[in-house]
Amino acid sequence: MNNPELLLPVGTRDMLESAINNGADAVYYGVPHWNARGRTEDFSFEDVEEMIRYARLRGVKTYLAMNILIFEREIQELPEFLERLIALKPDAFIIQDIGLARLIKAISPEQEIHASTQMTLASSEAVNLVKDIGFSRAVLARELSAKQIAQIKSLTDLELEVFIHGALCVSYSGQCLTSENFGGRSANRGQCAQSCRLPYRIFVDGKEWKDPKARYLFSTRDLCALPKLEELKEIGVESLKVEGRLKSPEYVAAVSHAYRKALDKLNTSSANADGDYANANGNSAADLGLNAQDLEPLEVLFSRGLNTGWLDGVNHQELVDGSFSNHHGEFIGTVVQVDRNGVIVELEDKPVPCTLLPGDGILFEEYRAEPEPRQTGSRLYKATFQQANRNGKKANTDPGMLRPSSAQAMAGVTSTQVRLEFGREFNLRKVSYGMKAYRNDSPALEKELHKTFTDKSFAKHIPVCMTLEGKIGEPLKLTICESTKAAVNKTRAVSVKGAILEASRNEVAPDALQAIAKKELSGLSATAYILDKLEIKLPQNAFLPGKVLRTLRQEAVQALDEKRLQWKELAPSADNGRAFLHSVTSNTNTVASTPGSTTSTPKNRRTITVLVRRPEQIDALQGLDIDKVVMDFDWGVKYDEPLERIHKLGFEAGIATLRIHKPGENHYIKQILMLMPEFALVRNLGSLALLQDSGIPMVGDYSLNATNSASYDWLLAQGLEKLHPSWDLNSTQLFDLLKNIDGSKLELALHQYMPAFHSEYCAFARALTTGRRFPECKKICTQHKVEILDHKGERHFLQSDAECRNTLFVGKPQSALKLLPRLIAQNVSSYRLELLDEEPESVRRKIDIYTQAIRGKLDIDTAISKAGVEEKYGLSEGQLFNQSVWQDRKKG
Repeated sequence: MNNPELLLPVGTRDMLESAINNGADAVYYGVPHWNARGRTEDFSFEDVEEMIRYARLRGVKTYLAMNILIFEREIQELPEFLERLIALKPDAFIIQDIGLARLIKAISPEQEIHASTQMTLASSEAVNLVKDIGFSRAVLARELSAKQIAQIKSLTDLELEVFIHGALCVSYSGQCLTSENFGGRSANRGQCAQSCRLPYRIFVDGKEWKDPKARYLFSTRDLCALPKLEELKEIGVESLKVEGRLKSPEYVAAVSHAYRKALDKLNTSSANADGDYANANGNSAADLGLNAQDLEPLEVLFSRGLNTGWLDGVNHQELVDGSFSNHHGEFIGTVVQVDRNGVIVELEDKPVPCTLLPGDGILFEEYRAEPEPRQTGSRLYKATFQQANRNGKKANTDPGMLRPSSAQAMAGVTSTQVRLEFGREFNLRKVSYGMKAYRNDSPALEKELHKTFTDKSFAKHIPVCMTLEGKIGEPLKLTICESTKAAVNKTRAVSVKGAILEASRNEVAPDALQAIAKKELSGLSATAYILDKLEIKLPQNAFLPGKVLRTLRQEAVQALDEKRLQWKELAPSADNGRAFLHSVTSNTNTVASTPGSTTSTPKNRRTITVLVRRPEQIDALQGLDIDKVVMDFDWGVKYDEPLERIHKLGFEAGIATLRIHKPGENHYIKQILMLMPEFALVRNLGSLALLQDSGIPMVGDYSLNATNSASYDWLLAQGLEKLHPSWDLNSTQLFDLLKNIDGSKLELALHQYMPAFHSEYCAFARALTTGRRFPECKKICTQHKVEILDHKGERHFLQSDAECRNTLFVGKPQSALKLLPRLIAQNVSSYRLELLDEEPESVRRKIDIYTQAIRGKLDIDTAISKAGVEEKYGLSEGQLFNQSVWQDRKKG
C-alpha cells in the first residue's frame, strides 16, 4: 500500500527544523522574490543552498515554490536567475505559470517540476494535458472530494498532491481576483490581501439581510483532514500537503507531529480485509492513535474552526461559520453563569476532553449582526472541572484536574462544566450568559513545542552502524552505513582509512576497547547521524588514540554526507533558456490567422463579440454592428433556442465553458459538442483537452492565466485561435506582451464586470437557506438578486453558474476603451463586451456606445462618458491603468 509523503510549509529557518524534527518527509518554501507568499521571509541563495543540504542529509525533500504568474519583461530576464537556482539542486519546483514551467525545462530538462494548485487542476483531463509540459506531479484544487480525487487518480499516472491541513481559500486558487480588484494587489503574484476574511453586508432584492452568522460570509473554516487520512492513503495520493508558510514554527511542529503519528499508525496497521476504502465517516482520533496532547495544539495555535473542507463533498453550512474570520482556537463551551469569583462554562461534548492550563488565553465572544461581535478575555488563573454522574448528580470536584481522569470516565463520571478563574485585573462584568468561550493561546503548550526545534535532543538524526577494523601494522578502517533497508544492499555505506594501527604495550580488555571506540565514534550530535550499532574487529592489543578515532569519524561522516548529497546531473544552461524564449517570440510573432477559420476576419475589420448571461439580452442586439455573441447562462437554461435566435440575427454564436471542470461534469461539454456552435470560449484546461479534437474553433479566456509569450505559445499550440490575457496584467505589462506575440491572436474585453471570488461555495445557500448543497438549497439563487457591500462601501453582484458555483462580480464594470488606439496599432482586432444582468434596454444603449467607438464613429472620451452614465455604480478603469508596484512587507 502507498505510504504518502508528508509535506510541510517553511517560511523561516526555525520552521524548517521544526518540520524535519517532527516528521516531515518533504518541505516547501518560496524562491527568493518569486513566490505566492510575498509576506514570508526572503531567503538568500546561500540560505536556500544550506537549507536544501540540511534537509537532504536528513532524508527530507525540498520543493521550491515559484507559484506565481510571470510577466513578459520578467520572463525575459529569468534564465540567469533560474540557472543559478537550479544549480542548488532542489528536488522540485512548484510552478503556476505555464511559460515558466517550459522555461525551466528548457534550461534543465532533468529538473523536476510540480503543477501548483494555482493552475486550478480539478480533473484528469486537465492533469493529463499539462503532463506534456513536463510536470511529474499535480497539486489538485482544494475543492475536490475524496471520491473525485480517486476518480482522477484512476485516470492519470502523474503523482497527485492534496492539501490536508491549514487555511482554505473561498475562491479557487488561481481564479481569485479579489485582491487585485479591491486592494490593487494580486493573489496570483503572492500578495493576497485576505479579502475573504473581511466583513460584508448582504442586500437581498435591495433590502439588507442581517444575520450574525453571515457577517463573515466568505471566511472559510480551516481544513483538518485527519478523519480522511486513511481514505486518501488508500486512494494512492502520493503527497499530503499542509498549508501555512505564514504560520509559526510551533504550529508547524504541532501539525507535523499529529499527522506523522497518524500516518505511522496507518502505515503499521493492516489493510482492510476486503480491500475497500476506509469508512466514509472517516477515522476517529483513537483510530489514528491520537490523544488530547496531539490534537489540542492544532486548534489552540491557530484555528478558525476545523473541518474536512470539501473532502467529504459540498456542505455550504459547515464550510463557513460566518460569525468570525480570525483565530479563535479551541472551543470550550458556552457561559452558563458568572459570579464574583469566576465564570462557569458548559463544556462542549467531544471525544477528547479539553485541557486547560494556568496562563492559557481565554476568549469570550458574543455574536451579533452589528456592530462588531462583543469580545473580552484574559489569562487563566485556575480551571476547576465540575463532575456529574450520568444520573445528573454532582460528583466530587478536583481543582487540580486538567481534564476528567480515565478512572472517572470508567466509573460513569463525565465532565459537564468548568469553573474558570482569572486575575483581579480582569473585569468579569464584561462576561455574560450565553457567550462562547475559546482557548486561543497556551504559553505552556507553545513552550513544549518550541523545544522540538531548539533543544538538540529533539533534532532528527539518521541511525548509522559503524564497523571499526584493522590489523597491527595496517591502516585502521572505519565503515559507516545507514541502519535502514538501504544499508542492506550497501547503497549508503562508506569506508575510510586512517593511521597505521599500532600495538598497545599492554593487552586491553575487549570491553575497554569497545568503550574507548564508542566514546569517540558516537560523538555525532553536530551531524545528521546517531550511532545505532558499533562493531569492533580489532586485536586485543590494539592501541586506539582518541585523536585518531575522532579524525576517522570526521572523515567517515564527511564521506557519508557526500554520498547522501549526491544528486542527478541537472546541467542548467541559461543560454538554452534564452534560445527557447527567442524561438517562442519568433513563433508567436509570425503565426498568421488560420485560413478559412471562423475566427479569422477580413483585413482591418475589427471583430466585436458580446457575451450575454441572460437569453432575453440577445434580442436587444438586433441591428447592432457586432459580429459574434457568446452565451454564458445559469443552470437549467437551454442553449438550443437562444443559439437559433443568434443565427437569425445574423451573428456567429458561441458557448462559454464553465471556469472549472471537475470529474462527472462532462455533460456541459457534451452540450457544446451536440450544438456545434461556431466557436467555444474555453475557460479551463480540462475543457480545452476535451474540445481539442472536436473541430469547434476555440477562443481562450482570461482564466487560463496567460501573462507571457511562452504561455501564449503553448496555449495557442493546443488549438486556441485567440486568447484573452490574464487580468493580472496592467496596461504596461499588456503592451510588453504584445511586443512579443502576434496581436491578431489576442482578444481583449473592453467592457467587463471583473470577477472577484469564484467559488465552489454557494453564499446564496449559506446565507439564505439551511441547505447543505443542491437541491436542498431549492435554487435560491434564481429567486433573488443579491448584492454584497464591502468595507469601502461599494456594492458587488453575486451570481451563480450552471454548476452552482458562485462568482462575485465587482459592481463597477471596467472599461479599457482608453487603450483602443494603442491596441489597434499593435494589430489587435478582436474585442469583447461582457454583460452581466442588464435589462434589454440598457444592453442596447451600452453595446451601441462601444461599437461606435470601436468602429471609429465616436471619439473615445465621449464614449467613456456616455458609457459611465449607463452604469448603476459608475465605470472603472480597474487595474489596467494601475502602475503602482506593491511593496512587500517582508519578515526578518
